[in-house]
Amino acid sequence: MSHKNDPWLRKRQIFSMPVTSNKKKKRGMRIFSILWLAFKKTSMVIGAAVIVSTVLSIWALSSIVREIDMNAEIGRFPSEMVLYLEIDGDLPDLMTETNFSQPFASNAKTIRNYIDALESAAEDNRVKGIYAIVGSEGLSVVHAQEFRRALAKFKESGKFAYIYATAFDQGLSGYYLASGFDEIWMQPMGVVMVSGISAQMPYLRKVLDRVGVYPQIYKRKEYKGAYDMFTESEMSKDSRRATEALVEDIALALSQDISNDMGITTEEFKTLIDKGLYMDNEALEAGLIDVLDYEDVLIEKINKQVTGDVKGDGLEYVRFDRYVGDILKKQNNVSPNDPKIALIYAIGAIVDSAGIRASGSSSHIGLGMKTIVAADEISAALLDIAEDETYKGVVLRIDSPGGSPVASETILRAIHKVQEAGKSVTVSMGSTAASGGYWIATSADKIFVLPTTITGSIGVLGGKFSLAQLWKTLGVHWDEVNWGKRAAMWSMNQPYNKGEIERVNAMMDNVYINFIARVAKGRSMSVEEVEEIARGRVWSGKRAVDIGLADEIGSLNDALDYAASQVGEADRHDIAVEIVPKPLTPIEQLAKFLEEQVSVGQALHIQAGLLHSLWPQIRESLTIQNMLSGKVVVYEPTHVFAQ
Repeated sequence: MSHKNDPWLRKRQIFSMPVTSNKKKKRGMRIFSILWLAFKKTSMVIGAAVIVSTVLSIWALSSIVREIDMNAEIGRFPSEMVLYLEIDGDLPDLMTETNFSQPFASNAKTIRNYIDALESAAEDNRVKGIYAIVGSEGLSVVHAQEFRRALAKFKESGKFAYIYATAFDQGLSGYYLASGFDEIWMQPMGVVMVSGISAQMPYLRKVLDRVGVYPQIYKRKEYKGAYDMFTESEMSKDSRRATEALVEDIALALSQDISNDMGITTEEFKTLIDKGLYMDNEALEAGLIDVLDYEDVLIEKINKQVTGDVKGDGLEYVRFDRYVGDILKKQNNVSPNDPKIALIYAIGAIVDSAGIRASGSSSHIGLGMKTIVAADEISAALLDIAEDETYKGVVLRIDSPGGSPVASETILRAIHKVQEAGKSVTVSMGSTAASGGYWIATSADKIFVLPTTITGSIGVLGGKFSLAQLWKTLGVHWDEVNWGKRAAMWSMNQPYNKGEIERVNAMMDNVYINFIARVAKGRSMSVEEVEEIARGRVWSGKRAVDIGLADEIGSLNDALDYAASQVGEADRHDIAVEIVPKPLTPIEQLAKFLEEQVSVGQALHIQAGLLHSLWPQIRESLTIQNMLSGKVVVYEPTHVFAQ
């Protein structure tokens, strides 16, 4: 193509820069140019301010309108309705605060709110049944277990619960949730994927050796395999033994529930699993689905079942989120005479301090749906509760792989102060409460777990990478000046020497011995008994109850019921449950945001929302970085996939 036909190139000289004119501009023209430039920049600043102000106003107004709409809908339900539930992704434990990256997101979608709504719907005569539809992602295994327990109570009321999907391709955990419904419908041409359970870990030792990176990582004890990926080239016998037991426990818990729903034995269900993938008619013949048909056919069936007519005149399908709003309103309208129990969420990796706070007084940094637990803020909340006579107890919901032992100890000390004030502390464990996550649970009056909860991992690890060989290969020479015999101990430019290895191991021993002691005291066991079940090993929730690390199989609501019983009430319906720290409303978030604009760097709060997709990797990288810079961690990033 000729350059003269390109309007972009016609305006530019391709091979040389324009020659700058040496002629001096007239003084009047220079002043005019300066004034015009100043005017343009001022206009840009004012325009930007107007745009930002407009965006903030729209965001605030939309939040207000959303709240008004929700409040207007609450209680205005028809006399006959079917709850329409969309399941597409996991439900978080912690109610997320609205942020500028997701200004219109609902913060009502939590597993607790959904379960409470299910239990309320079971007793609501206006609700005739539930119609659920599944997207590409389902709930986590633990949340699916909690949801199924509530769904079972709903079905006991005599109301129907149907689930539909174009394909059940979320793996075994997705199918596990679906199996709890009365009927499983799937569209023709769909597939059912139930290939089993997998636990995988990459091993990088050979790669590190090849590039000249030497990991010096020390652990207590043999089962603490969180960072074997750096030190080993394959799974150790101890790690394999622990992982196999964990996978078997999870598989047994899922297969028992599913086979009971299907009316077959667990052995027969295992045969189905071994095939892995089922086409539409194969799934129907195997009994994995009940009906192979289209969504409109299911809707006609529901219409006729409720109204006697396939058109369903007068029948309304009410969004489950809207119904959840009614439950939230009831939770907020508690009697001031009801005993008050604080519900505290410890969700994410445990760190000393939040550093950059999320807007408001939340003890968790919210990057999308992911969080970290800030010990300084969690402990402050607990100490306030210990001194506040209006609180009668605490329920601590834990979903954490661990983190800093110092941070975990800070939280544990605050829990002791709550108990010294005569108030009960009950723990509900979610998907994971391992290492530091178990550390903060050790002194609880009672610990509830789900069968597939991953817990234990009572151990410690720490160390660093030595890059000395890498620098030598690259021809990089590091020189140094030190004051103190061990001044360069944590430098990655050289390996630990013999004396430094002794100090690191002494630190490992100290943390491990103290971890064991806290478990022994909290669980009323001997040190020898704890040592037998510790050694860095992870356990399923069911096995944790058997060996004494937990007390009872139960959900968060079971823990709340127990907390109510400790203050003389029948169950959680007779107490006021208050989330501490209390999540901010959208208007409070806006006010907080504007207030903090005077501080340098507040724009990072907005930008942080953009890191949602990267946060799991960032969180784990930060933990690894802490360890490799010489900090000790009690951490267990165990990943088990129900596929």
